[in-house]
Amino acid sequence: MEIVIILFILLGGSIAFSSWMKSKSSGTSQSVNKHDDIYDGSTDRQCSACGYEGDMKTWISNYKAPKFYFILGFICGYIPGLIFLAFYWGKYKCPSCGVIGKSQQIRGIQ
Repeated sequence: MEIVIILFILLGGSIAFSSWMKSKSSGTSQSVNKHDDIYDGSTDRQCSACGYEGDMKTWISNYKAPKFYFILGFICGYIPGLIFLAFYWGKYKCPSCGVIGKSQQIRGIQ
């Protein structure tokens, strides 16, 4: 069992390191957020709890606490980390009241 865990960590670490190195190299293309394309308003949302309208960020990718919970879930066991990821993937957090996953998109792609 320990060998499987060690192999999982080594393989995952090497994949993560190589993808990090590729993203930091000077020859890679710009990310989607750095392009000068027309802003499509895909993150303009309305909170159904407090009525806030505006820009909202996804909870897992933009805040430190969910990343910590996600890593802790994988350290405690593979299944709790996957359950946490599946439950909170793509949820937006309201900057006004802090509620997670209670928002609707108010503008579509133009």
